[in-house]
Amino acid sequence: MRKERIDSFDFMRSVTAWIIVIYHFACICNTTPQYADLPFLYQHANGVWGENTSVNIFFMLSGASLFYNHPDIDIHSLKRYYFDRFKGIFPMFYMLWLFLYYQKATTLGHLFYNGSPKTMLLSLAGMDGYLSYRYPQNYYFIGEWFLGALVCLYLIYPLLTLCMKYCKILTTLLLGAGTLAFHWNLPFFQIQRERNLIVCLFAFWLGMLFIRYREKLSALWITVIFGGIALFLLFVKVPVDGFLCTQVIPVGLFLLFYQIGNYVMKVGFLKPFFSYTGKISYAIFLLQHVVMGQVLGLFGRYNPNLPQILLILVLTFIIIYIFADVLTRLNKLLVKSGWFMTLQSFVYGSDKS
Repeated sequence: MRKERIDSFDFMRSVTAWIIVIYHFACICNTTPQYADLPFLYQHANGVWGENTSVNIFFMLSGASLFYNHPDIDIHSLKRYYFDRFKGIFPMFYMLWLFLYYQKATTLGHLFYNGSPKTMLLSLAGMDGYLSYRYPQNYYFIGEWFLGALVCLYLIYPLLTLCMKYCKILTTLLLGAGTLAFHWNLPFFQIQRERNLIVCLFAFWLGMLFIRYREKLSALWITVIFGGIALFLLFVKVPVDGFLCTQVIPVGLFLLFYQIGNYVMKVGFLKPFFSYTGKISYAIFLLQHVVMGQVLGLFGRYNPNLPQILLILVLTFIIIYIFADVLTRLNKLLVKSGWFMTLQSFVYGSDKS
């Protein structure tokens, strides 16, 4: 039986997508001489809007959504679970990646223009962005580093459902302690601490806990306390490691956005817009860098001022939305095609649940 949709999650997906797009737009402007800096769109008082702030909200939302829809996964449903995750991520990813790869390879006249073809396997697994710190010569075009982290989290998720059932307190303590330990910049990992799988896993787990105790954790007084702390840390610099601040801020913003979404999604003329944006949010994540770079490249010779840059940001949003909608529709056609349905039937086998 299909569960009732949590409309507020569509609002949260929309807001998270906007924050990430704006953050990366500001990143490009801040590092390109002809564009005015946008520090207020790039960072807050205790960190940056990307990395742990918006990305942790994204991971919490992913954990919450998955646990809401699939709270139990037994050995018999593993095959279906993993294929459904594959279907949700990779067909769209492959469509866009193969187009961009073909475009680049034909322009340069070489199939393996960026080194060993072995690193292309990272792209096909969606891990090129996440592992770029270790394999910088790769074929990374689209998506974000957090796509690779999300793939890992989806692989681990069945184990997390068992942890939720049998040892949720211990799991919470271990993941919380593991995340806190990165305050001391542990030398065991090459990857930066904000992207470490332990940190991502903790945010994902917190989202699962939210669903497990949603009736209690969605109480207004809890949102006021944690949301208030998050807003304070966004605007007031504190003498605390920014990494720790950006573990607290997403929790408060997650609760705050959830409450706001509950009200916004009851407004008739707003609900269709946020539902639409939530539906295409994954395509937005995949497309943003490509579209953003091309749009900004069109205006690079003009040295635009701040108001003009903000207009370019609006134009970038519109173009990303249009292409994200087209990509989502193409993906829908792909996963409903005869050969893909045949593949799906083969994987599912006799499991029709």
